[in-house]
Amino acid sequence: MGFFRVVARAAVMAFAFRPLPRETINGLRPPLAGFLYFQHADHFRFQPDAADSPVNAWWLADASFLVYGDARFIEESLQNSRLPSQGFQLNWLGTADDNRGMVLSNAAAMVVVFRGTRVQVHNLLDKAEIVLYNQSDLRTDSRFFFKAAKVGGRVHSGFADAFAQISDDLDAILALRQTGQKLWFTGHSLGGALATLAAAHVGPDSIDGLYTFGSPRVGDERFAAVLPTRSHLRFVHRNDWVPLIPPEILGFVHRGELRSVPGSQPRNMRADLVTGFQAFSATVASASKELKFKVGELPFQIAGLADHAPVYYATLLWNALISSETPATDE
Repeated sequence: MGFFRVVARAAVMAFAFRPLPRETINGLRPPLAGFLYFQHADHFRFQPDAADSPVNAWWLADASFLVYGDARFIEESLQNSRLPSQGFQLNWLGTADDNRGMVLSNAAAMVVVFRGTRVQVHNLLDKAEIVLYNQSDLRTDSRFFFKAAKVGGRVHSGFADAFAQISDDLDAILALRQTGQKLWFTGHSLGGALATLAAAHVGPDSIDGLYTFGSPRVGDERFAAVLPTRSHLRFVHRNDWVPLIPPEILGFVHRGELRSVPGSQPRNMRADLVTGFQAFSATVASASKELKFKVGELPFQIAGLADHAPVYYATLLWNALISSETPATDE
């Protein structure tokens, strides 16, 4: 190993690992205040030409996590990152007020990031908090029956209808694509399903990369056959149950190369129950003093749901990157 390679490797190992998240509702609910999105993107730049890249896996996981925020949160997080210095500009899929996704573009790449299912905590008469799924997103996720796809085969009806609502906006964004810009799609959960439909929409020869995180199955075998094979990676963390739905018995299948997200210890149900009970007891005790029940502090250790949280994907894929990669250096 050459001297400069040794130095580069040492520089990578100097970067800090991201700590695992607190397994409470607030600790796992996107977006996460204080999370440093795209930190060190000056050392680990997005690689538009790389089909299989740990850098891109981390970069796109951060993007798929950040997209859950509102417009102000996203804009401030990007402004505080290294992306503007690399020429990346922000655009919206939909509008800033009705964020269905975001588009990050520079001279080399156009990255379309589709938003997943929103989970929101609301105050109830200033005495309690309640956690709600966005009702529109929930209706989309729960409609398992098939619908014919324009590109062939059959797809999840809810996902197809959700994509139909944004397809014109996507086409308008793609019309702005400059010569030489590589096209990438990504998303977490429902966002991964929409990214998959978008890839089928534009055709496999028009897309340079498709990375999804915790994506459900989208369509049948015939639909899957029209998806890109180059640079199509499907990341799944530990016991994440969302990639298991809709079930195969109904005819739904996955496409893309499966990548298990490393870095989490196997689940220990007994330990989870003990820790969860302790956290629950502490929350109840605090509520009795403050006369306010903070749902966000409750443990969220149902394995298949907790492991689906986008913070895990962004955290662990960063940790995997600095464990195995050296940063690109300018010539």
